[in-house]
Amino acid sequence: MGLAFAAATSAQDPRIVVQGAAGPSVYTSLDTAIQDAQPGDKLYLSGGSFLLPASYTVDKPLHFIGAGMHPDSSAVTGATIIDLASGTLRFTTEASGTTCTGIAFADAVGYGTEAADDDPTGMVFQRCDFTGGLSLGWAEGASSSTVLDECVIRQGSNVHFNGRGGRAVVTRCIIDHCGINVFRPSGLFMRNCVVLNAQLANSDNSIVQNCVFTINAAPLYQVHGAQVSNCLVTGSGMFSNSTNNSETSNIFGIPAGSIFVNETDNLYQYTDDLHLAPGSAGIGMGNDGTDIGIYGTHSPYKAGNVPYNPHFQQAQIDPATNWNGELPVQVRTAAQTH
Repeated sequence: MGLAFAAATSAQDPRIVVQGAAGPSVYTSLDTAIQDAQPGDKLYLSGGSFLLPASYTVDKPLHFIGAGMHPDSSAVTGATIIDLASGTLRFTTEASGTTCTGIAFADAVGYGTEAADDDPTGMVFQRCDFTGGLSLGWAEGASSSTVLDECVIRQGSNVHFNGRGGRAVVTRCIIDHCGINVFRPSGLFMRNCVVLNAQLANSDNSIVQNCVFTINAAPLYQVHGAQVSNCLVTGSGMFSNSTNNSETSNIFGIPAGSIFVNETDNLYQYTDDLHLAPGSAGIGMGNDGTDIGIYGTHSPYKAGNVPYNPHFQQAQIDPATNWNGELPVQVRTAAQTH
């Protein structure tokens, strides 16, 4: 099965395999695959770009499993990219329980088509890349809940990571020039993240642990009741225009260019190495005894953001059939533990 998949992705259009109670079905249109899928089905996306109609809505729980979004992990298959003609990919309340892994979202992702349906819960995004912003509700007052793990949320024109009042657990994520905004009256737990040249704002009662903030200013703006501990900070202080906050064991005044092994322009590229630089005060200084930043915790950031499905490491496909009419193919894969 892996052999056929690798050969197909190199010679044909991207494919989607929908796996459910009725057995596997193969599609070339992601729109059709989503329409035909039953709640709880798994959609395995090959490498390649999948186009959806403008402002597309998912209104049932599905599990989207891509081939990867990091060039290192998708060199054989190509990255899995979901692209819209325009607008936002929206998940409604009925999509509660949806999971996505190993996917680059080329456009905005948000919850709801109106305030009445913007409360999906149990949403999980793991090892995904967001380039068009992420809003966890249609309007402030949403009651959504989301886990974001080992994701990249990138800069863009008027692009924000917006809670809209929803709740989120954000672990080992890279937030690149993208403001984190409006998690209130509470609901944001952020741990072992790297925030490049951006602030956390308007997010009361947030809990922030073991993170790196490279903005040369107070990284938390207009927040109240926040608890911040064990962070590395480029600026000289933690809070601006804020009250009733607490902070412990934070380290200030660290130049952005000296924090990581290789990150020279305060903009994230996949070639960057966000391990802490040798001798950094943040090594072993997390509240769990591991490093501050994405390579801390007892389950550090996974190299290459490899999804949990088997990883295609090498594929060699002959350009023509042999004398027996066979097409020689050699594929190497590796099982993943997580």
